[in-house]
Amino acid sequence: MSDTAVVRGGVVRWGIVGCGDVVERKSGPSLGTLPRSRLVAVMRRSEERIRAFAQRFDVPHWTTDAEALIRHPEVDAVYVATPPNLHRHYALRVAEAGKPCLVEKPAGRSAAECAEMADAFGRRGLPLFVSYYRRHLPKFLAVREILDTGRIGVPVSLRYRLSRPPGPEGWRHDPGVSGGGLFWDLGGHVFDLFDDWLGPLAFLGGDAIDVLPAHRAEDAVALVFTTAAGALGSAHFNFAAPRPIEELEIEGTGGSVRLACLSPSSPVEVEWKGPGYGRPRAPRLRRWLDELRGRDKHRRWLRETLVRPAGKWVQAPMLASINQDLLGGPRSMARAEAALRTSRILDAALADYYGQRHDAFWERPASWRSRSNRRGRRVPSARALDARYALDAKQHAFFEHNGYLGPFRCESPYWRSIVLPAGDRLNLHLEDPLVLALCEDPAIVERAAQLLGGRGLSLFKTRIWSKPKGKKTTVAWHQDVGERNGGVRTDGAPVPTLTAWLAFDSATRASGAVRIVPGTHRRLLGDWRRSIRAGLEQSGALADLDLENAPFLETQPGEFWLFHSWLLHGSGFNTSSQRRAALNMRFCEPGDEVESEFEYVAIRGPIAPAWRAVAVQEAPLAEGSARARSLSGHGRSSE
Repeated sequence: MSDTAVVRGGVVRWGIVGCGDVVERKSGPSLGTLPRSRLVAVMRRSEERIRAFAQRFDVPHWTTDAEALIRHPEVDAVYVATPPNLHRHYALRVAEAGKPCLVEKPAGRSAAECAEMADAFGRRGLPLFVSYYRRHLPKFLAVREILDTGRIGVPVSLRYRLSRPPGPEGWRHDPGVSGGGLFWDLGGHVFDLFDDWLGPLAFLGGDAIDVLPAHRAEDAVALVFTTAAGALGSAHFNFAAPRPIEELEIEGTGGSVRLACLSPSSPVEVEWKGPGYGRPRAPRLRRWLDELRGRDKHRRWLRETLVRPAGKWVQAPMLASINQDLLGGPRSMARAEAALRTSRILDAALADYYGQRHDAFWERPASWRSRSNRRGRRVPSARALDARYALDAKQHAFFEHNGYLGPFRCESPYWRSIVLPAGDRLNLHLEDPLVLALCEDPAIVERAAQLLGGRGLSLFKTRIWSKPKGKKTTVAWHQDVGERNGGVRTDGAPVPTLTAWLAFDSATRASGAVRIVPGTHRRLLGDWRRSIRAGLEQSGALADLDLENAPFLETQPGEFWLFHSWLLHGSGFNTSSQRRAALNMRFCEPGDEVESEFEYVAIRGPIAPAWRAVAVQEAPLAEGSARARSLSGHGRSSE
């Protein structure tokens, strides 16, 4: 046994904190099958699941108490495989127990957390490892050999691109749990490989943006860097892409290598100068005949495709190297020094987006540049009203009296490009940037902001309404008010909201255009708290209204109406031979974001000019709704 061994006895006895999906697929079983390694204890908060895990892999000890596992006398080393928000806590507990530790990547939610863990183990003379396992796999070791032996000459540039379509939102999109978005989760693997092959790296610049409001974290990141030898690198990550793409090209003075960094076993394409490079080219006919005969004597470039499959447990080579390190063998490449360098590169690329990352940035979402922070977010600054969209006093008075205005022409071209989903679809603006951009069209938001008081807008709900030709369904007469329609303030008053109804197809009487009863936004009818489920017509609440002569909001494609969401409205059958589809957008005034289930997207609005509302006789409010107020002015002076 070497004097440098951290673990005595010739065998490393492992304990795992957090036996979730990563452990099941990548590492856990191999800890019990590697030479001089045993898995002796496992922990998970679910007793049922951890008991089943221990039985499946023949682990003698299981527990739901992480501290008990860390302090267990038979555990020599601890593998922390929890989400990143728990890495620091458990790793520091392992350091206090005087045991070496392997932390799942990324090590913590920031470089600061990674550094704190590394310092804690360094002070105690204990090793900390981070599970960037790819640099240990045969495929990536082959790339390092290609670069080290000069097969492609001196590396000059690296170009990396990763694109993925949006997926289900989970903890990896929550910076409070993960430390960022998918860039923080996956980018570490990529830059750890760069660090292994050509590092240490130096960050030159970068930025991140948020495209999809459904994600609180960054969706796209670009950065540039240099290698230790001065080669230039660039990397682009897009997690709001139309299709998946991953490609890396490293160009040298004598060739290039191409591969995908996240796939452990996919091919590596190598191209380099052949022995005939630089010689005069043979006549075209001779080259063609040589190639036809399989004797390409005159080719200038040589190409090779390398395939180096990974084993069943992709983390096994890394774990084997860690075991050797702990038992006094060669120093493992998984030690935390490289992981800390990688964390600092990723941190630098995200610093501006999160308003720096040296502190608990996940606790101050208002400082992020995200457009999807739920509460405490910064409202975009107002701008001067575009004269093209200014509403005059007559238009304001008409809206105040009747509750609707339009039609107007949408100026954004995006309405022509949106692929409509089958059936009705709620809140597509959180997933499709084109829908969100359409909701931000100045032709819509400048007018809508004026009707909401001129302090900006908060978009909280969208819905695609589609009526196929001949569809014999109706939308009952209703008012959009109360729960799931803007909510109710603490004083019991429902939040007034504004609807923009944008037609993708012609909306006519025959195709089931929206019908409205002018002026009904000024009172709440029947059991208004149930909204579309109130059964207003059946209850007799509409007996005094002239429903037969209710006007239709007919539109051409690309036109939109604005109406007070409390305005009584509905629609009939589509008896035409054409589809009738539209996008319904719902806005409230900043400060009225009261419904926790919605993602409120702040939209910069104009500073509305002062105007004087024409006095209108108030209709009586329905019983129980004495606090209801008109939209414009919200019961305040409108001067």
